[in-house]
Amino acid sequence: MSPGPDRPPGLSFVSHVRNGYTIAELSGELDIACVPTLREQLLGALRPDAGHLIVDLSGVDFCDASGLAVLIGIGRRATLLGGVLRLVAPAPSTMTVIYSLGLHRKLDIFPSVPAATTGAKTIRHRAAEATRSEATGSGLVMKHTATPDIEELRPAIATLLAEIDAWHEADPDGRFTPVLHILAGAYAGLDQTALAHAARSLVLTLRRHPLTHSPAVAAAASRLRRIVEADGHQL
Repeated sequence: MSPGPDRPPGLSFVSHVRNGYTIAELSGELDIACVPTLREQLLGALRPDAGHLIVDLSGVDFCDASGLAVLIGIGRRATLLGGVLRLVAPAPSTMTVIYSLGLHRKLDIFPSVPAATTGAKTIRHRAAEATRSEATGSGLVMKHTATPDIEELRPAIATLLAEIDAWHEADPDGRFTPVLHILAGAYAGLDQTALAHAARSLVLTLRRHPLTHSPAVAAAASRLRRIVEADGHQL
C-alpha cells in the first residue's frame, strides 16, 4: 500500500491495486480544505492503462458538496480514459448529501470493495430488490398505500437517523444498511410518498431480520412502526 505524498488536511489517503482496480481508501473529513490535494492524488491514480478507480469512503465521517464535486470530476476523467469510478460504503450522512444533490443518479455506489470489484449490484439496486422481496416474497403485503402523518413521520425518522451508529452496532451483518441509505436519501428530499415508502420498507425489514438488543434502536424502531401502522396503514 502507498500513502499519498501530501496528506490533505483532515483526510488520510492510501491506495493499492486489486483485481485490476486502483482502490483509494479515504478516512477523515472530505471537505473543501482537502479538495486540491485530493484531486491531484486521484488524478495521479488514473492512467490510460489504469482507469478503473474505486474510492472507499467507509472511513470518511464527514463529506460536503465540494468533496463530492471532486469525485464527480474524477468520474468524468475515468470515463474519458475508458474506465470507471465506483464509490464504496459511504456513511449515511454522506448518502444524505448525495441524495440531496441528486448525485445518486450519477454515481455508482457499492456496499463493499469486493462488490465493486466484481461488478455486483449497486446499493440502490440492492435496496430496491430487497424492498420488493420483503413486500412480496415473504408474504408481507402492504394493505394500504396512503401516506402516514408526515408531521409525525419526519421527526421519527430524524430521531432514527440520529442513532445511526447504534443501528450499525445492532446490525453487524449490514442487513439494514441498504434500506437505511434509502431512508436517509428520502428524508433529505421533498417527496413525501418516497419517504413513507422508505419507512414502510424499514418496518418490513424489521419484521424479517432480528437486531442485537439496543435500547436506542428499539425505541426509534417502535416509534416508527407505530406511526407507519397507525390509522389503518398496517403492512
